[in-house]
Parts: sequence; structure tokens; C-alpha cells
Amino acid sequence: MKKQVISMMLAGMMLLSMLGGCGKKEIPVEEEANKESTKELVPEEDAKLKFWVGGGKLEYGQAVAEAFEEEYGVPVEVEEAGIDIVNKMTLDGPSGNGADVFMAPHDAYLTAKDSGILLELNEKVEDEVRDVVSDIAVKTVETDDKLYGVPVSIECYALLYNKDLVKGEPATTMEQIIEEAKEFNNPSENKFWFLNVVTEGYNVFPFLSVDGFMPFGEDGKNNDDPGFGTPEFLKALERVRDLHELIPINADDLKIETITQLEQNFMEGRTAYYPIGPWLIKTLKDQNVNFGVTTLPTMDGKQMKTMAGVQNAYVSAYSEYPQAAQLFAQYLVSEKGAELLYEKAYNVTARKNADDVKGLKDDEALKVYVEAFQDAVPMPQVKRISYYWTTMQGVLNAVFDGKMTPEEGAAKAQSDFDALVASE
Repeated sequence: MKKQVISMMLAGMMLLSMLGGCGKKEIPVEEEANKESTKELVPEEDAKLKFWVGGGKLEYGQAVAEAFEEEYGVPVEVEEAGIDIVNKMTLDGPSGNGADVFMAPHDAYLTAKDSGILLELNEKVEDEVRDVVSDIAVKTVETDDKLYGVPVSIECYALLYNKDLVKGEPATTMEQIIEEAKEFNNPSENKFWFLNVVTEGYNVFPFLSVDGFMPFGEDGKNNDDPGFGTPEFLKALERVRDLHELIPINADDLKIETITQLEQNFMEGRTAYYPIGPWLIKTLKDQNVNFGVTTLPTMDGKQMKTMAGVQNAYVSAYSEYPQAAQLFAQYLVSEKGAELLYEKAYNVTARKNADDVKGLKDDEALKVYVEAFQDAVPMPQVKRISYYWTTMQGVLNAVFDGKMTPEEGAAKAQSDFDALVASE
């Protein structure tokens, strides 16, 4: 009985407190907390931050943290958090053990946002991001015209060519490459004019894109329909089937697990053309490979497109220092941040103009990727993107090897995707 009386008294006191106001400040909702758009952001007093980066990016993270501290006086602790940063933040963020700012690929954006771990950016920061960052990259952190992250670096495909094999200007059409391959290909000597990882939906996307196939719809956001039932997808699988004439190798030798061997084949002068992202360029330079980089060719008169990836910086909704954290996220895409990104990680900035970035502005190889990104198709932003990769792997493998017709492949892709959805 005593417990009930005490509970009633406490409830009454709380009610009176709420009705009377008691002079206490209400807890701001997210929109109110972040929309002081008329004020310039300044770091909170005694602010200190934690920054999580992906694998292999520790040196870059430390360098940009030091530069930020020198300018703003805010110390930043940097940790390498691996590849599953969003899930780690989902667990550690609410408990106060997560990062204030963390890097993650843009295809994890919706999962992160729907889990409630992302802070909506202040309008001053948002305006600056929209002003300096590529419009394509900005779309990867945007929902209902609001931004929940800062695009930092970009990735897409361009076409490498070996200058010891390709004399003069590189090919601008796949038709030219196919004709030249007939004279050069010699599987017994491991010589192939053109190589590509044909079993992965990301790597082979340039061929899938020729006839207009767009995974998960035009905007890449239709979580329920990967597009496997469209005429464009069927035509895409027909092109994958025909690729076997250009690359007479079993699909098992052209998968992501063998990519190092494919790269080595190019570096040793046994492959003339090889589409790949910017991550291989530094190795080629270090090994003095005589190579060039050009944008993807056309096919049947239509431009092949690369699928684009963006590495974004997100501010935790649980940060104790949201102003300092937003300033740091914005700093990552400043001219200084972009310079350190190039110098320490050899990555391409998401800034609109590479010509204002020290080092990158003189790098003719990486500047091709900046150009290619402008026509790229952003990787779909759907929660079921992993279903797409899994489904595509098996279907592409079978169609390329001729074990399944394109029609059978399209039907299997839809069936496998439906089965994964049903298992949720």
C-alpha cells in the first residue's frame, strides 16, 4: 500500500511539474536541435571527438584529425573499425561507446538512417556540402531534401590499357576491342586482349547498363523490385552470354576471388584492356607499369556506364558534441581534407572540382575517374542490395558459361530474390 501511495505522489508531482513548466528547458526534437541555420557552427566547449574509419585508412584518418585539431582546437581520436561499421554503430552508438563521426559506404545509408543513428546536418553545413560536392554524391545522403551525411570519396570504373600492347590511342568502342581480341587471344599462353570479373553484378555492370538496365528502378530505391523481370535485364544477360566469345575462360576463373590474378595478368603485359576502379592505380605506378586510363567505351553506339560508389562521413545522433562533429565531417571534404585523402589514402575526393585539390589536380590517371563519375549510376540505396549481389553471382556465372540461357537466368534471378525476401 505504501508503494502505491508513493507512486501516486510521484506521478502527481511530475504532472504538476509539467503543467507548471517549473522553468525547465524542454528536450529539443531533432529538427529544432539542428535547424539553427542563422548561426555559424562553433565547437562545443571542451569538445573531443572519436572518428571511425574503414580498413587501411588509419593513416589518412590520423592526418586529417591532426589538421582539424590544429585549425579548430578539437582533439580527434581515430580508430580503424573494419568494414561493418554501421552495425557496430547501431550497437555501440546508443550506449555511448560509438564514434562521433564514422565512414561507411553509401549503400548502407538507408539501413543506418532507419536505425536512427544518423544526425541530420545543420543547414549551414548542408549548404556548404551542396555547394562543393558532386550532385551525384550528394544524392547518396539525401532524404526528403535533407542531408544526413557528407560524401567524402568516390569510386567507379574506368578502362585501363597497357601501352606496350595498345599502340596509339585506346579503343573507344567495344566493337574495336572485340575485333582486336580475335587476333590476340591465346588461352594456352594466358593472353587475353580484354578481361573482366564477369560473375559480380558490380564489376560487370558496364555491360548490363548498355540497354538501360537499372537495378531497383531508375532512382535505385525500389526495395521490392530489382528489375529482373524487365526486358532490359534479359538483354543484359544476353550480353553476358556473348562475353564468353571475347573472354574464352570459365567463369570460376573470372570471379572476385581471382581478381589479383587478373590484375597481375594486366601488369605482366598479357592483357591489353582491363576495367577496374582507382584502387589499382598506385600499385601500377609503384611497379612502373606502362599503362594509361580512359573512360569506358561505347557498345552498339551506346555509352557503357559504371556503377558508382561513395564513401560517406556520418555524424552520430548520439554524439555529445554534435556541432564539433558536424564541423569535422564537413572538414573531410574541404580542400585540405581532399588533399590529405589523396596524399595518405590515394582516394578521389567527392568534390565537384578536382582541379582545386593539390596532388590530384596533376594526376592524369585519377582525373579520368572524376570524369567517369559524372556519368555513373549510383549503387542502389536499398536494404535488399545484398540479395541482389547474391542472386546475381550465381546467375551470371551460369549464363556466362552457357549452362543457363538468358531467359532461364532471368527467371532464376527473380525466383532466388523472392525466396530471400520470403525468408525475412
